[in-house]
Amino acid sequence: MTRTKHLFHTRVLNGCYTPMAMNAAFDDNETRGRLLKVAARLFGDRGFNHVSVREICQEAGTNVASINYYFRDKLGLYRELISMIAEGMNHGKIAALDSGVRQSPEEQLRAYVRGFMHQLLDQNPGEESWIEKLIAREMAEPTEALDLIIEKGIKPAGERICQLVSEVLGLPVGDPRVMMSAGAVQGLCIWYRSSRTVAERMIPGLRFTPEVVDGIAEFVANFCLAGMRAVAQNTNGHERALDSPAIR
Repeated sequence: MTRTKHLFHTRVLNGCYTPMAMNAAFDDNETRGRLLKVAARLFGDRGFNHVSVREICQEAGTNVASINYYFRDKLGLYRELISMIAEGMNHGKIAALDSGVRQSPEEQLRAYVRGFMHQLLDQNPGEESWIEKLIAREMAEPTEALDLIIEKGIKPAGERICQLVSEVLGLPVGDPRVMMSAGAVQGLCIWYRSSRTVAERMIPGLRFTPEVVDGIAEFVANFCLAGMRAVAQNTNGHERALDSPAIR
């Protein structure tokens, strides 16, 4: 792993990827680093299809040939950014999963939710906004780089989360209720991140201190575990609508 990627993963994992840290991470090669930093902001603001190579190079203070030299083309530059983000996403979730090893499945899930919630909420909202913008843009206007997010950022940790949920439910990993429950856990955690600014405006004085985040994590874990118990006991088969060859 290059120093750039190591620092990127460290900052994503710790939830403190500040502009100063970004500058340090991109110092391996000044020109290459400037291209990555400028491209991250422009792609996040407008999406891959609405940013030109000339514009990136102009803002980075380098010539157009530098894109070809370091990344082959604009897509290569974009894929490098997406790959770094995806690997950082996966490292963060794996670390949260590892925090509960050797505990019961339910306690492992609690530890995962707590670790993941702190990764999502401990940093200031603006510190990694370019990452969120870039991912949101890729979801809304997918390119072939979306496969990198799935393969490097979602699947590896996702498989472990599904395995953990299957142990909590006492159901096989292939049971559709496992996938749906795992998705519910992820979705609820991410909802608190996406709605953070709204919550702060609606609840005057609200601050996402470590203690507040712990409380949110406890609520989310309790809510999810209670839901999983109900799902495991449910025999009406409604969830099995997902159990079809078309979506396996």
